[in-house]
Amino acid sequence: MKIIVTGPYESGKSLMVHQITDGACINIERSGTTIAMDHGMANISGMSVFLFGTPGLLRFRTIRKILSEGADGIIFVVDSADPESDARAKLFFREIAFFLPGVPCVVAANKQDISNARPVDELRKNMRFLAGQAVMPCSAETGKNVDRVLRTLLFLSMMQWSSVFSKFAEFSGASNGLKKLMKSLNIGREQAVGYLRRFELRKLLEVQVGDEQFVVKDSIRSLLENPNLIMGQ
Repeated sequence: MKIIVTGPYESGKSLMVHQITDGACINIERSGTTIAMDHGMANISGMSVFLFGTPGLLRFRTIRKILSEGADGIIFVVDSADPESDARAKLFFREIAFFLPGVPCVVAANKQDISNARPVDELRKNMRFLAGQAVMPCSAETGKNVDRVLRTLLFLSMMQWSSVFSKFAEFSGASNGLKKLMKSLNIGREQAVGYLRRFELRKLLEVQVGDEQFVVKDSIRSLLENPNLIMGQ
């Protein structure tokens, strides 16, 4: 799954990606400031998660737009300890909502390890633009609750695709799997092949020559059938 980690300058995006990937990531930066992206991959319950952290300076809007294309979910990082960053957070939230309308989002209320960090209720009061979003306290510095933030987002994303994922699991390995997928979802061939391409890139399945057959990875078949499992491990 492709996950965008975004938010304002110095909110902790790079450290969030570093924490999730256990340091197996790259950071294109200058003088400690991300100027292109953070990128890494994590394995969550057998699922490959590709993380793209965006630069937090306003002038890098074009890079953020490019990185956001095709994302399955958004981790929006805010600085719980710095009220002065709230205005910047509002600008960035409007931007990512414009780039990725309808894409599941979890707000990571970062820096909860700092003594003056604001609790979630106070953040919601001060950042009313987050209404309707899941806001979860965490610390990218210590790692506390970071895994929960990611798993919650994966669950929301999987639920958004649940009708497609369940059919992937049902028709996996069938010689005429594509036709069954088309019939069951009542979609055309172009759209069905688009689904295969999208989730083949995300390493959820393998597509056979001619696109008529696809096979879901054994390690994630149960997750596609029951997305709730992503929360319980």
